[in-house]
Amino acid sequence: MGAARASREDIERLLYAGHSDLAIHEATGAARDTVARHRKRLGLPGYLTNADSPTCRHGHPFPENRGFDSNGWLYCLACSRNRSTLYVPVQPDEMAIERAVAGDAPERLTPRERAAAVRILDRRGLSAAEIAGRVRCHPRNVYYLRSTFRRAA
Repeated sequence: MGAARASREDIERLLYAGHSDLAIHEATGAARDTVARHRKRLGLPGYLTNADSPTCRHGHPFPENRGFDSNGWLYCLACSRNRSTLYVPVQPDEMAIERAVAGDAPERLTPRERAAAVRILDRRGLSAAEIAGRVRCHPRNVYYLRSTFRRAA
C-alpha cells in the first residue's frame, strides 16, 4: 500500500505558514513541482518563505533577525538593513574601454564599460555593426545604447 496523498488543503496550509517547497515535499510526500504549482496559483513568492530554515538565504540566523512586513511576510532584518549598502557603484575600467575602442575588447565588459565604449565609437561615426564587432555585442545592443544616449541628452 502506497503513502497517502497530501491533500490540497494541507499543502496550502503549509504554504501560508511560510514553509519552503522542500520542507512541504518532505512532510507531505507531494512532488516539489506540485507544491510549486500550488504556490504559483496562490500567488505566494517562493523567495520570501523560509520559516522552516534556521537562516535566511544569506546565512543570517533567523531567531534574532526575523521580521514581518505589513503583509505578514517573513523577512530577514539583517538583509533589509544591508540593502542600501549592497549596491556600490563601481568605476569602469578605463583600460578595458580603451581596448574595446581599439578593437581588442576583453572577454567580458561590464555593461557600464560597454556603454562607454559604444558612446566613444558612436561619436566617431562608426556603424552599429562595426561598433558591435569591436565591443563584442549584438548590433541591437548598440541601437539600444544609442537611443538611451539620445534620451539622456
